[in-house]
Amino acid sequence: MKVSIIGGATGSGKTTMILDLAKYLNSTGEKIGVIVQETGELDYDEETLSELGIKTKEVNSVCIPCSLDTDIRSNLLTLQEEFSPDTVFIETEETVLPHKLKADLERMALPETKLLPSILIINSADFETKADQLIEYAKKQVEGAEIICINMIELDTKEHISNVRKLVQDLNSTAKILESPKVREVAFLKILLG
Repeated sequence: MKVSIIGGATGSGKTTMILDLAKYLNSTGEKIGVIVQETGELDYDEETLSELGIKTKEVNSVCIPCSLDTDIRSNLLTLQEEFSPDTVFIETEETVLPHKLKADLERMALPETKLLPSILIINSADFETKADQLIEYAKKQVEGAEIICINMIELDTKEHISNVRKLVQDLNSTAKILESPKVREVAFLKILLG
């Protein structure tokens, strides 16, 4: 079972990206699970997902890192036992550090589980362009992410997008940086799914 952790601010496009990825991978024959901590502007339609064979679990705790041993581990093991998904997406609340959650899950040594690169999605138009203007958790998210998707560039100016990209590169020179990736593109899927 592959596990992908996707974080970012509310409204950055996490749910939309996960839905697109889940539907696409499901159409190729994969069984998909989704664990959600945050309900964003676009909810997961459980009936539609169920028809597609996509299983969802909700984490009701206030803080994913505070509940790892119970909620996340329990939900992953339950999905694995009841559904045997090929891939599970974890959508985190906006203040969670995806790379930290990944490290915590690595320490748990879950059986038959491969953790994929941690992903941070940022809304280009709403993102700051100077490091000292970033909220501390947003800065740490950028610094630790393995893949950073600069999303919603169609709502931004070229100059601002360029400044956002420069800031992201300055804060994290090792991350793979993608701009509004199309989830069905083979190159993006290879980066995301290792």
